[in-house]
Amino acid sequence: MKTFFTLILTLYLFSFLNAQEVKINNDLVVEADGTVKYLNNATVFDDLMVFPDATGKNGSKSPTLSQFKNDGSTSQGVYLWMFSEAAEQEVFFTVQLPHSYKTGTAIYPHVHWATTTGTPSGSDVVWSLEYSVIAIGGTFSNTSSINATNLNASISPSGTFQHLISSFPTISGTGLEISTVIIGRLYRNVGHGADTFANPVGLLGFDIHFEKDTDGSRTEYSK
Repeated sequence: MKTFFTLILTLYLFSFLNAQEVKINNDLVVEADGTVKYLNNATVFDDLMVFPDATGKNGSKSPTLSQFKNDGSTSQGVYLWMFSEAAEQEVFFTVQLPHSYKTGTAIYPHVHWATTTGTPSGSDVVWSLEYSVIAIGGTFSNTSSINATNLNASISPSGTFQHLISSFPTISGTGLEISTVIIGRLYRNVGHGADTFANPVGLLGFDIHFEKDTDGSRTEYSK
């Protein structure tokens, strides 16, 4: 009889918990439909990548594909898109915020780059980003532009071929949803007064850090 009542109680509790959300340590929620959601300190960041070879180049303003490294001898080597110190050069891209994005939160664009000649000071290469961004159903506005004028504080320039990162100001998350589209133009802003590094720089990659609070979305177009 005791076993029977234990079984009934277990089934009751299972049915009860299955019909409502379960919260763990105020940071992790399993919602009634089984969706796992991260709250507070449980949210995490991820990369939204723009690979240099997947960008568009525009004729006279295209960067130059040049050898970055080889085996130290006669190998073909590996190549990067190199941006001139003397003329504005640019790449174009379009990306979409993933379904794991925590809607309404700021996004953090930054550029990874390197040199083949000379050591930058940390503030003498200026990258600029011209962009327009809108959620599904919205209307694209005129573009905005932001500059990345300094290396991340954790990086100290020490020579050539160093992996460097320059961060742009954050982009507000107000009105942003999953599948929001960002149209962008990334360029080395040689016309900026702070861009005084007298050598080309190579683009390793551009990406946007975004905060995520789920593994995906409940439906195709909404969280």
